[in-house]
Amino acid sequence: MRYLSGILVIRVVGRSGVLTGTVLSNLAGCFLAGMAMAWIIHGTDLAPEITLFLTIGLLGSLTTFSTFALEAYLLIGKETKSQLAVYISLHLIAAFLLTASGFWLIYSFGGS
Repeated sequence: MRYLSGILVIRVVGRSGVLTGTVLSNLAGCFLAGMAMAWIIHGTDLAPEITLFLTIGLLGSLTTFSTFALEAYLLIGKETKSQLAVYISLHLIAAFLLTASGFWLIYSFGGS
């Protein structure tokens, strides 16, 4: 899933130092994680094994912290400092907001 998100970004916006498949997959994974946790906490009786599979297994295969760190490190030497700041901000700020939004969406409209 992570690899396919990288291909999608390259096809849609081209190669970019800031908007990468890592950004797309991590932000999508954060939104889905927020949704999943709200659903798990407020509305299901899933077995712990299923919960772990959905959150750690499925979403873990989509998101990647190590690639985020590597891409940020590579931007230090290649790109401007503003691109590095945008890249890190996209991950940290947008990831938090998307996680909260996903949680809120399910909790407000789909929770039990």
